[in-house]
Amino acid sequence: MSSLRAVRSAFAVATACALLALPAAAQSNKAPGSAAAPRVPGAEGIAAVVNDEVVSVSDVNARIRMALLNAGAAESQETRQRLAPQVLRLLIDERLQMQEAKRQGVSVSASEIDDAIKRIAEQNRMNRGQLDEMLKRQNVPVSTLKDQIKALLAWQKVMQRRGRQEIVVGEDEVDAAMERLKANIGKPEYLVAEIFLAVDTPDQDDEVRRNADRLVEEVKRGGNFSALARQFSQSAGAASGGDLGWVRTGELSAEVDKALSGMRAGQLSAPIRTATGYHILLVRGQRPFGSSGGEMPMPAAQPAAPRPQARPDVAKATVNMKQIIIPIESKEQAKAVKEQAEKLRKSIKSCGDFQARAKDSGMPESGDMGTMRVKDMAPGLQNLALGIPLGQPSPVLMSQAAAVILIVCKRDVPMIQPPPEAQPKPAPAPAPAPVKEAKLPGRDEVERDLINERADLLSRRYLRDLRRTAFIEVRI
Repeated sequence: MSSLRAVRSAFAVATACALLALPAAAQSNKAPGSAAAPRVPGAEGIAAVVNDEVVSVSDVNARIRMALLNAGAAESQETRQRLAPQVLRLLIDERLQMQEAKRQGVSVSASEIDDAIKRIAEQNRMNRGQLDEMLKRQNVPVSTLKDQIKALLAWQKVMQRRGRQEIVVGEDEVDAAMERLKANIGKPEYLVAEIFLAVDTPDQDDEVRRNADRLVEEVKRGGNFSALARQFSQSAGAASGGDLGWVRTGELSAEVDKALSGMRAGQLSAPIRTATGYHILLVRGQRPFGSSGGEMPMPAAQPAAPRPQARPDVAKATVNMKQIIIPIESKEQAKAVKEQAEKLRKSIKSCGDFQARAKDSGMPESGDMGTMRVKDMAPGLQNLALGIPLGQPSPVLMSQAAAVILIVCKRDVPMIQPPPEAQPKPAPAPAPAPVKEAKLPGRDEVERDLINERADLLSRRYLRDLRRTAFIEVRI
């Protein structure tokens, strides 16, 4: 059944999700007239000061490793650098949430935390021991997960208490929402997931935009959108992977509405700036509102002419490539050299790793090959240079004289666009599909969704106010 906005209530127990959701990005507030604190080097250095508490560098490193595990992202220096600002903001927000919970006399018991961890293990088809072992293999202390759960549950209790006092939905508001639903019958609605990053003050805008761009890039590189939303989104739907459910025109901000109207199923948006922050959207489906089907049905007409596709301009493509060469002195050595090269290849996780291994090889030919034109390479090598994932070593290439491993660290492949006259004329927009029996939510569901939306907004404002009044100093 459709709903006004199918987001996870801020009051819901979100720990039933396989991965937990918490806020994102990074912030630095300094009390007026305060002196800059000295930087503390080492793994136990101070990453940030939040009122009278600290976030250590080891806290940040452990949470980055857990974020990488949750998102299914390959660990590399570049990836860690992309995630570090969001992770630091997450930890700062947790400190603020726990401090506010303590001020209000809200506590979370050890049994509540253990029950939440058990649910997480079950969602991942594990028992508690297997989950602990998986974290240990990734060098993530179990205390890191416990701290995240404790902050989430404490904040939920704070919001339950405040929401009961401040959130009221009147009958006239439910009536107006029901009328809007009826007016939208047959119009497009979109199944949407989002990652939301708040902008609390104008001076944060550039930093939050960069963080949003990093998350978009992470998704494009193969990162799991739902897992990244659970870790970094600051909306109530974060706990369910950023899921907003089915949404229609007028339910979200004008900027988001405009972006949605031009998107199709499977499409990822660039960061969208609204009055409250940046939204990253993933459209998972489209249909006429009031139907119970999935995708918007297409008219039964003649198939459209195939659209000419842009193609890579190999003649202008360039790559930055590195190589490791292991010489083969005799036929008898070939098998051993191949095994050595294969073991070396598996140990390489990034271009930085590759460069270090090339230097250690002692071969002057190993190392950076510079920027090369793809068209100047042998045909077989052209395919490898264009097809191998960036930052991942190639399969071991064997010849009679040596075993060779290659890696592409940068690739520039211009695209050849078809001429304008080759583009097919756009087909007229199909008429809205008729909906014979509109299935609308009942009044109780509409009222519940209005409460959820206000709880989400209240939670964002509450945390924003805590940030604005806190002493926050970032030291890394």
